[in-house]
Amino acid sequence: MPTVLEQRDATGVPLARDEAAGEPLRVLFVTPYYKPYLGGIERAIEQVARQLSARGHEVGVLTTSFAFPRRHMSGLPARDTVDGGVRMYRIPGWPHRAPPCFSVPLVWFDPGAIGRVLTEFRPDVIHWVGDGWFWAHGWTWRYGRNHAGLVFTPSFHRLRPAYRWLQPINVLLARAADRVTALSSLERRALRRTYLVPASRLEEIGWGVDDPLPVDAPPRGWSPDVLSVLCVGRLGTHKGQGWLLDRVLAVRSRLSRPLRLVLVGRDEDGAVALRERVRREGLDDLVLLTGEVDDVELARWYAHADLFALFSAYEAYGLVYLEAMSYGLPVLTHDVGAVRETVRQGGVVVPRFDADAAERTLLALLTDEAARRKLGAEARAYAGGLSWSATATRFVETYRRACLGKTPWSGAAAPAGRGGSRPASAGRAVGG
Repeated sequence: MPTVLEQRDATGVPLARDEAAGEPLRVLFVTPYYKPYLGGIERAIEQVARQLSARGHEVGVLTTSFAFPRRHMSGLPARDTVDGGVRMYRIPGWPHRAPPCFSVPLVWFDPGAIGRVLTEFRPDVIHWVGDGWFWAHGWTWRYGRNHAGLVFTPSFHRLRPAYRWLQPINVLLARAADRVTALSSLERRALRRTYLVPASRLEEIGWGVDDPLPVDAPPRGWSPDVLSVLCVGRLGTHKGQGWLLDRVLAVRSRLSRPLRLVLVGRDEDGAVALRERVRREGLDDLVLLTGEVDDVELARWYAHADLFALFSAYEAYGLVYLEAMSYGLPVLTHDVGAVRETVRQGGVVVPRFDADAAERTLLALLTDEAARRKLGAEARAYAGGLSWSATATRFVETYRRACLGKTPWSGAAAPAGRGGSRPASAGRAVGG
């Protein structure tokens, strides 16, 4: 494994460079959603891309003009540069209103536009992140399979009967990819079983976490006299805010201090129902819905809340738990998906949707400050050992393995940028 030397970007955030890592790579992420929308998968792409750019690799993102799950964002440029050099390519799709049968935009996209992006960017690696945008998966495979290593990082969910049609498609994608990466050992087993991924091409690479941002003030709505239970996630049925509210209501009367449930996140067809319930039941003093907040305000909540609680229906990894833990915030959650793997320390994982266990644990943690402090210290130490730098290093190693045997692009000008033109064989080195 290459030696990692710490560097810092313009904002002082630690970055890393691989020493003697071979020629720079051109990496194109393919994902249906990206900025200005930024969910968990998109935040992961952002952080890995940032690390890759800091190491001298060229990074692009091929995406759409949709926000999760089906909302079209008008007026966005077709070409953009973000994060100090990452090139963003938005492919227009029609119609702008995607059908409601699935969360990603099952609309028509111009295959020629996808081909032109690949010809312009000339990726050494095409990294499919998420398993929903089959149109782009298919056409980037069609145009780039001979020239670029194909890496597939699906976000695996158990296939409900209505979604069983996804299985054969993802089997084909897994077979087409040169390397497939899983976020956890649970997902690794699921990909082997459900998508028939050959063990020889399957690797486990989890996400990382940033260093905590400096916090200079409390968040809006916070009070030192009120216990704060923080929940961060899209407002909808999947993230379980209503179920959590039921648990909070069950224990509130048994606390000696006032309590507030703080729900942070953008609307995913759930905000109206939550606000109506708060109004109908007179819970304005108990529930604070902040909507989506910026990173600074989110950091303030992580730093000032007393407990983080999230009871999603499923989590393929649960990056938000690590973010909360990096601020020393203890976690309460339940055993779904890969949560038990992610929350190894610094939190309590109760049985799946066990209301009694969740309420007992919630009450115990809210009434025992010493226990919260101990868990918080464990959480901070544990999250501090999981970095985006280490994650990016492992992806670079995977990318180089995926590139073996590929034919360099020809007949197209290299995109303008840090690297400029390069020899035809560049980016194929195996080292580092």
